Amino acid sequence: MLIKEYVKYWFYTYRMPHQARNTQETTWNLIRNHIVDSSLGERELTEVTVKELQEFLTGELLHGSKMRMWHSNKIGTPLSHHSAVKLRQILIAMYKQAVKEGYLNRNLAEDTEPIPLPWHDAPIFTPENQRKFLQATRHHRYHTAYVMLFFLGLRRSELLGLSWDAVDMKRNLLHIRQVLIVEDHQIVIRERTKTRASIRTVPFPLEIKCMLQDWRKKQKVESMTPGYDNKYHLVFCNKDGSPINPDYFSRNFKGTVKRLDFLSNDLHLHSVRHTWATNMIQCGIAITDVQTLGGWSRPDTLLNVYAHTVKDSQRKAMRKLFRELQ
Repeated sequence: MLIKEYVKYWFYTYRMPHQARNTQETTWNLIRNHIVDSSLGERELTEVTVKELQEFLTGELLHGSKMRMWHSNKIGTPLSHHSAVKLRQILIAMYKQAVKEGYLNRNLAEDTEPIPLPWHDAPIFTPENQRKFLQATRHHRYHTAYVMLFFLGLRRSELLGLSWDAVDMKRNLLHIRQVLIVEDHQIVIRERTKTRASIRTVPFPLEIKCMLQDWRKKQKVESMTPGYDNKYHLVFCNKDGSPINPDYFSRNFKGTVKRLDFLSNDLHLHSVRHTWATNMIQCGIAITDVQTLGGWSRPDTLLNVYAHTVKDSQRKAMRKLFRELQ
């Protein structure tokens, strides 16, 4: 069986049924553009060597989607390290299944060289700039939403998909169970979060409870307007009750950042989640607790992204130990 045939069978049989729509599209685009339409895809599954798999991954990393047939000598845009890592993960998973089904004796893709991700510091808000931003947006329609992003670590899709049914005002808890995303240019609610770990309960302080209560009163006034229809009972919606477009929400946030000249233009909406995780770690919260509250599936993901923050907290811990025990 040709690799391009087996990888399509593997995707439709084992991977696609368990993925969200956006993830399906991302995975399939990688398979279609970088495996099916390549010289590797034309090879027999049982005949490819580790050396050839390594050359394929290296070639994709250097030349990207333009490197279709190796003998064509076409050179294009290099594939990003993140995409190359995902491509290798696809091959490893595909070969693992091929071993289970008796086509191969071992997983050759696992013997290829891991692809390192380039290190870069994610832009974050300083504590001072976070305070200034929230103060500057105190009259903004999304102010309460911004506060919840900064202090609860929610993803954009989780915040915009949050319904009042998931807000426990008695126990001050949010139940993260659904997300709001865009599929085929349509806004949809999915009763399924990014990963199993994303399904979680997040406590919120009394201050946010008061803000939510005030916001609900304003929303009830808006609901008296003719044509208002908040059919999903969303906490945050447009004035007519319709869901907020996630892209518009991000652009609005970015526009606010640009108008505030004390902020760096490198900051964007996801910087808020980076800021939350950094602040939690710097406050001495255990990595496992940050992982659970933030909905990351694995602690090593958190450690890789926020390694610089962990090192800073470790330095503080060592200094504290020395001061207390000297």
